[in-house]
Amino acid sequence: MASASGQAPSPEVERSLGSISTMVLVALIFAILALIGEIVVLGLVGFAGAVMSEQGIVSPVASAELGVIGFLSVVFLIIDAVVISRTWKMYSAVKNGDIATLKSLNSIGWAIVALIFSGVIPGVLLLIAHGRIEDLPSPQA
Repeated sequence: MASASGQAPSPEVERSLGSISTMVLVALIFAILALIGEIVVLGLVGFAGAVMSEQGIVSPVASAELGVIGFLSVVFLIIDAVVISRTWKMYSAVKNGDIATLKSLNSIGWAIVALIFSGVIPGVLLLIAHGRIEDLPSPQA
């Protein structure tokens, strides 16, 4: 795997990139699973609303609860999609050996956003990867 500058990275950097690649890939997989879960929740909210409507259940409280759950699910879904996009870019940068791009995408803030909106596993893995990415040598210009 050659870096963006065309030089092969040292064996130590190569090992670090391999471990970072694994962590980012697992974070990506679990973020996608969270996205699927959010889509399922939206489907269940729609189904519950349809059942309430069909059965003639008129309850402002239940309707408000379904509305809040649906709204929050959409918010989580959108933010999770952004986290997945950013994590995919990080994974592509690791696979291409592009340390400069990887370091530019590396952010503790996004790892915390992933922790909140995508789940514990993606967030923790991105937090761990953050430290390892920071330890990588800066690419030579």
